[in-house]
Amino acid sequence: MITEATPTEYAVAAQIYAVAQAAYALEAERVGCADFPPLQESLNELQRSSDSFLVFQQSGCIIAALSFDRDTDKVAITRLVVSPTHLREGIATALLVDLERRLPLTACLTVSTAQTNTPAVLLYQRLGYTAVRVSNSAEGIPLLHFAKSK
Repeated sequence: MITEATPTEYAVAAQIYAVAQAAYALEAERVGCADFPPLQESLNELQRSSDSFLVFQQSGCIIAALSFDRDTDKVAITRLVVSPTHLREGIATALLVDLERRLPLTACLTVSTAQTNTPAVLLYQRLGYTAVRVSNSAEGIPLLHFAKSK
C-alpha cells in the first residue's frame, strides 16, 4: 500500500532511514563509491527534510520510499529507495506511477542517478523519462539527469 508519510515522526523516519541506508549501501557498491553521499545523511537530517514523501508499506512496515521537492509544475525526485530484500517486485515502478497520478497534467518531473546504476537507468527509461544531460558528482560519479513531462 502506498501512502503519504511525514518523516518528522520518529517511527516513520527511522523506517525510511533504515530502508535508505540498506538501498544506498547496495548502490554504493554498484557504483564503486565507498564515500557515497546519500549514506552520509543522518536520521536527524532526514527528519528535517522539506521534501514530500510517499512510502510503500507491507504488513505495516515501510519497505520503500520516494521523496520529491515540488515547485509549482516542476517536481524533482530526490530519493527512490527500495529495501534490497524487495527488489524486482515492481515497487519502484508503483511509487513512480503513484507520484505521477497525484500531479497535475502540466507537471515536469526530474531525477538523477549514477550512470552505472543500470537498474535505475532502465526503470526511468521504461517509464518514459529522457536523459537530458550528464554531469559528475563532487566524488567523481558520472550522473545521468532525466526529465519527463506528463
